[in-house]
Amino acid sequence: MSERAAHRLVQYSAVLVNYQPRTLQALREGTISWAHATTVVHECEGLPAGAAALLEDQLLPLAADTTPSRLSARARSLRTRLDPEPLLDRAATAASRRRVDIEPDHDAMAWLHVYLSATDATAIDTRLNLTARTLQTPTEHRTLPQLRADVLTDLLISGDGRPGTTACQGAGAGTGSDTGAGADAGSASTGASSGACAGVAAGAGRIRAHVNVTVPVLTLLGVDDAPADLEGYGPIPADIARRLAAHAPSFTRLLTHPETGAVLSVGRTTYSVPADLKAWLRVRDQTCRHPGCTIPASRCELDHTVPWSHGGPTSYDNLAHLCRKHHKLKSEGIWRYTQDPRDALDTGNTPAGQNALGTQDTRDRQPSGRLTAISPTGRVYTSDPVPPPF
Repeated sequence: MSERAAHRLVQYSAVLVNYQPRTLQALREGTISWAHATTVVHECEGLPAGAAALLEDQLLPLAADTTPSRLSARARSLRTRLDPEPLLDRAATAASRRRVDIEPDHDAMAWLHVYLSATDATAIDTRLNLTARTLQTPTEHRTLPQLRADVLTDLLISGDGRPGTTACQGAGAGTGSDTGAGADAGSASTGASSGACAGVAAGAGRIRAHVNVTVPVLTLLGVDDAPADLEGYGPIPADIARRLAAHAPSFTRLLTHPETGAVLSVGRTTYSVPADLKAWLRVRDQTCRHPGCTIPASRCELDHTVPWSHGGPTSYDNLAHLCRKHHKLKSEGIWRYTQDPRDALDTGNTPAGQNALGTQDTRDRQPSGRLTAISPTGRVYTSDPVPPPF
């Protein structure tokens, strides 16, 4: 064991024994795993004793019923509410630690780790996804993860417009004069191009990352500093959300009051899901709804829980995001799903008529969205959407 790993193990053990005995007891009883315990310790780290105890109280029941990754996502929102230090101050301190690290791996490979602001990281991830999807053609044999890696490589190595070969070599286009997968914003790749690489080289510079940020209207107006919610990440400071809003080319209202006309259902009128309903579902679900799956909703497919062919409507309480793998498992009858049709009215802390900048508006009337998954062995799992942090 390396010195760093040993230090971390001793540090976790000391915190569990001396400060979080309830988490240690849950670990001893087998209610949670070591990964859950370290997640609780990590999320409570740096909080005052009283706030850490409150966070532990709220996380332990969640830990028993969810995966460590989903527990961590929920903890980010809870921690934001309990930490007495303003989120903007903490974000500024964390931003000063931004860096890039390289970690060698086996078989002539390596990991490149980038620590940067959540808004920049989300925008980069979204652009990689959009650019990679433009390369997916019937003749393209690379998977989406492979394409994303190749696009990132080309943008960083030859993104100044000079010819690159990484993505085209990966596609089997040969070596030589092919252009890289894209260019930096405001410029276009030059040089000889062919096939899929030419298409992305010509268009990548024009792609704008579309990132969903849900902002309480009072935060937007500067009345208070409640955090906004960055899709796929969680809470971000109000000041950052307002800056994003100031530069957003547009924003869309989504599910405020029922009389605003936001489409929640088209019943049996059409199989296709309207654009505003798609956007609302993406905000509600955030990830693939299969229990334990954390693939972002932006990379998933919308599924009719009760199939359209079996009379299922195109409505919010019969639609959910599933990644390609889990969608296929459902279609083949290996996993089965049901959705709770009842509405859960949320009229507590959410002000009516909130706006989402860059994309949508939060809601004062929130359907529950609970999805029940039934495994091939008959075991039942439930999945609830992660609520916004305000």
